[in-house]
This record gives sequence, structure tokens and C-alpha cells, in this order.
Amino acid sequence: MAFLKRSKEDVKSKKAVTWSGARKKDGTKQKSGTVVTFNDGTTTTLLTPSGKATKYSEELRQGKKLTNDGEVKKDKKGREKRLNDTGRAWRSGYLQAQKDAHKAYKARSKK
Repeated sequence: MAFLKRSKEDVKSKKAVTWSGARKKDGTKQKSGTVVTFNDGTTTTLLTPSGKATKYSEELRQGKKLTNDGEVKKDKKGREKRLNDTGRAWRSGYLQAQKDAHKAYKARSKK
């Protein structure tokens, strides 16, 4: 797929989206990303870092690759794409880095 350079003028509408299970500590839904619709009718989902972490944890749990919309990715023959060892390591490393950064932030803000 070729990259299309877009500007703010090309955006028709935006809508917040929440992944299933993405909740704050108080139990309210957490914004996971934004669905952007362009003037030519195409849409794309842009995830926040917490939405990306939610997606990665869901992929690790299911063992399948997911789109930003939460659908299972399929190959050219229509079969579900499975998560290989490299993909698992990448996703778990991303989640661990987020946890480490959060712990460092909490340690700095205690002062």
C-alpha cells in the first residue's frame, strides 16, 4: 500500500474509539484511539500509546495479529495470521518498556 500524504484539510471527520476492555482505574472507558475519515471516503484508525498496549496484550492473549480496529488480520488466502516468536517478543518488550517507564515516573513523582 502506497503512503498518501494528507493534511488537515483532507480530514472529513474524527471519532474517538475504545478497545473492548480498555478501562481506567475508576472503571470508565479509556480512549484507545481515533477513527479518521478522509474526504475521499477512506478511513484509518490511529491508536494512542495505551490503545497500542491494549492491542498488543490482546494479540499476545489470542496468539493472532489484529488490525487497529480489532479485527483479525488475514493473509492473501483468507487464513488468520498467527503471531510468531519474533512478534511475541516485540509486543512483550513494548509492554515491559511501558511498565518500566510508568515505574520510573511514579518513583520520580514521589518526592
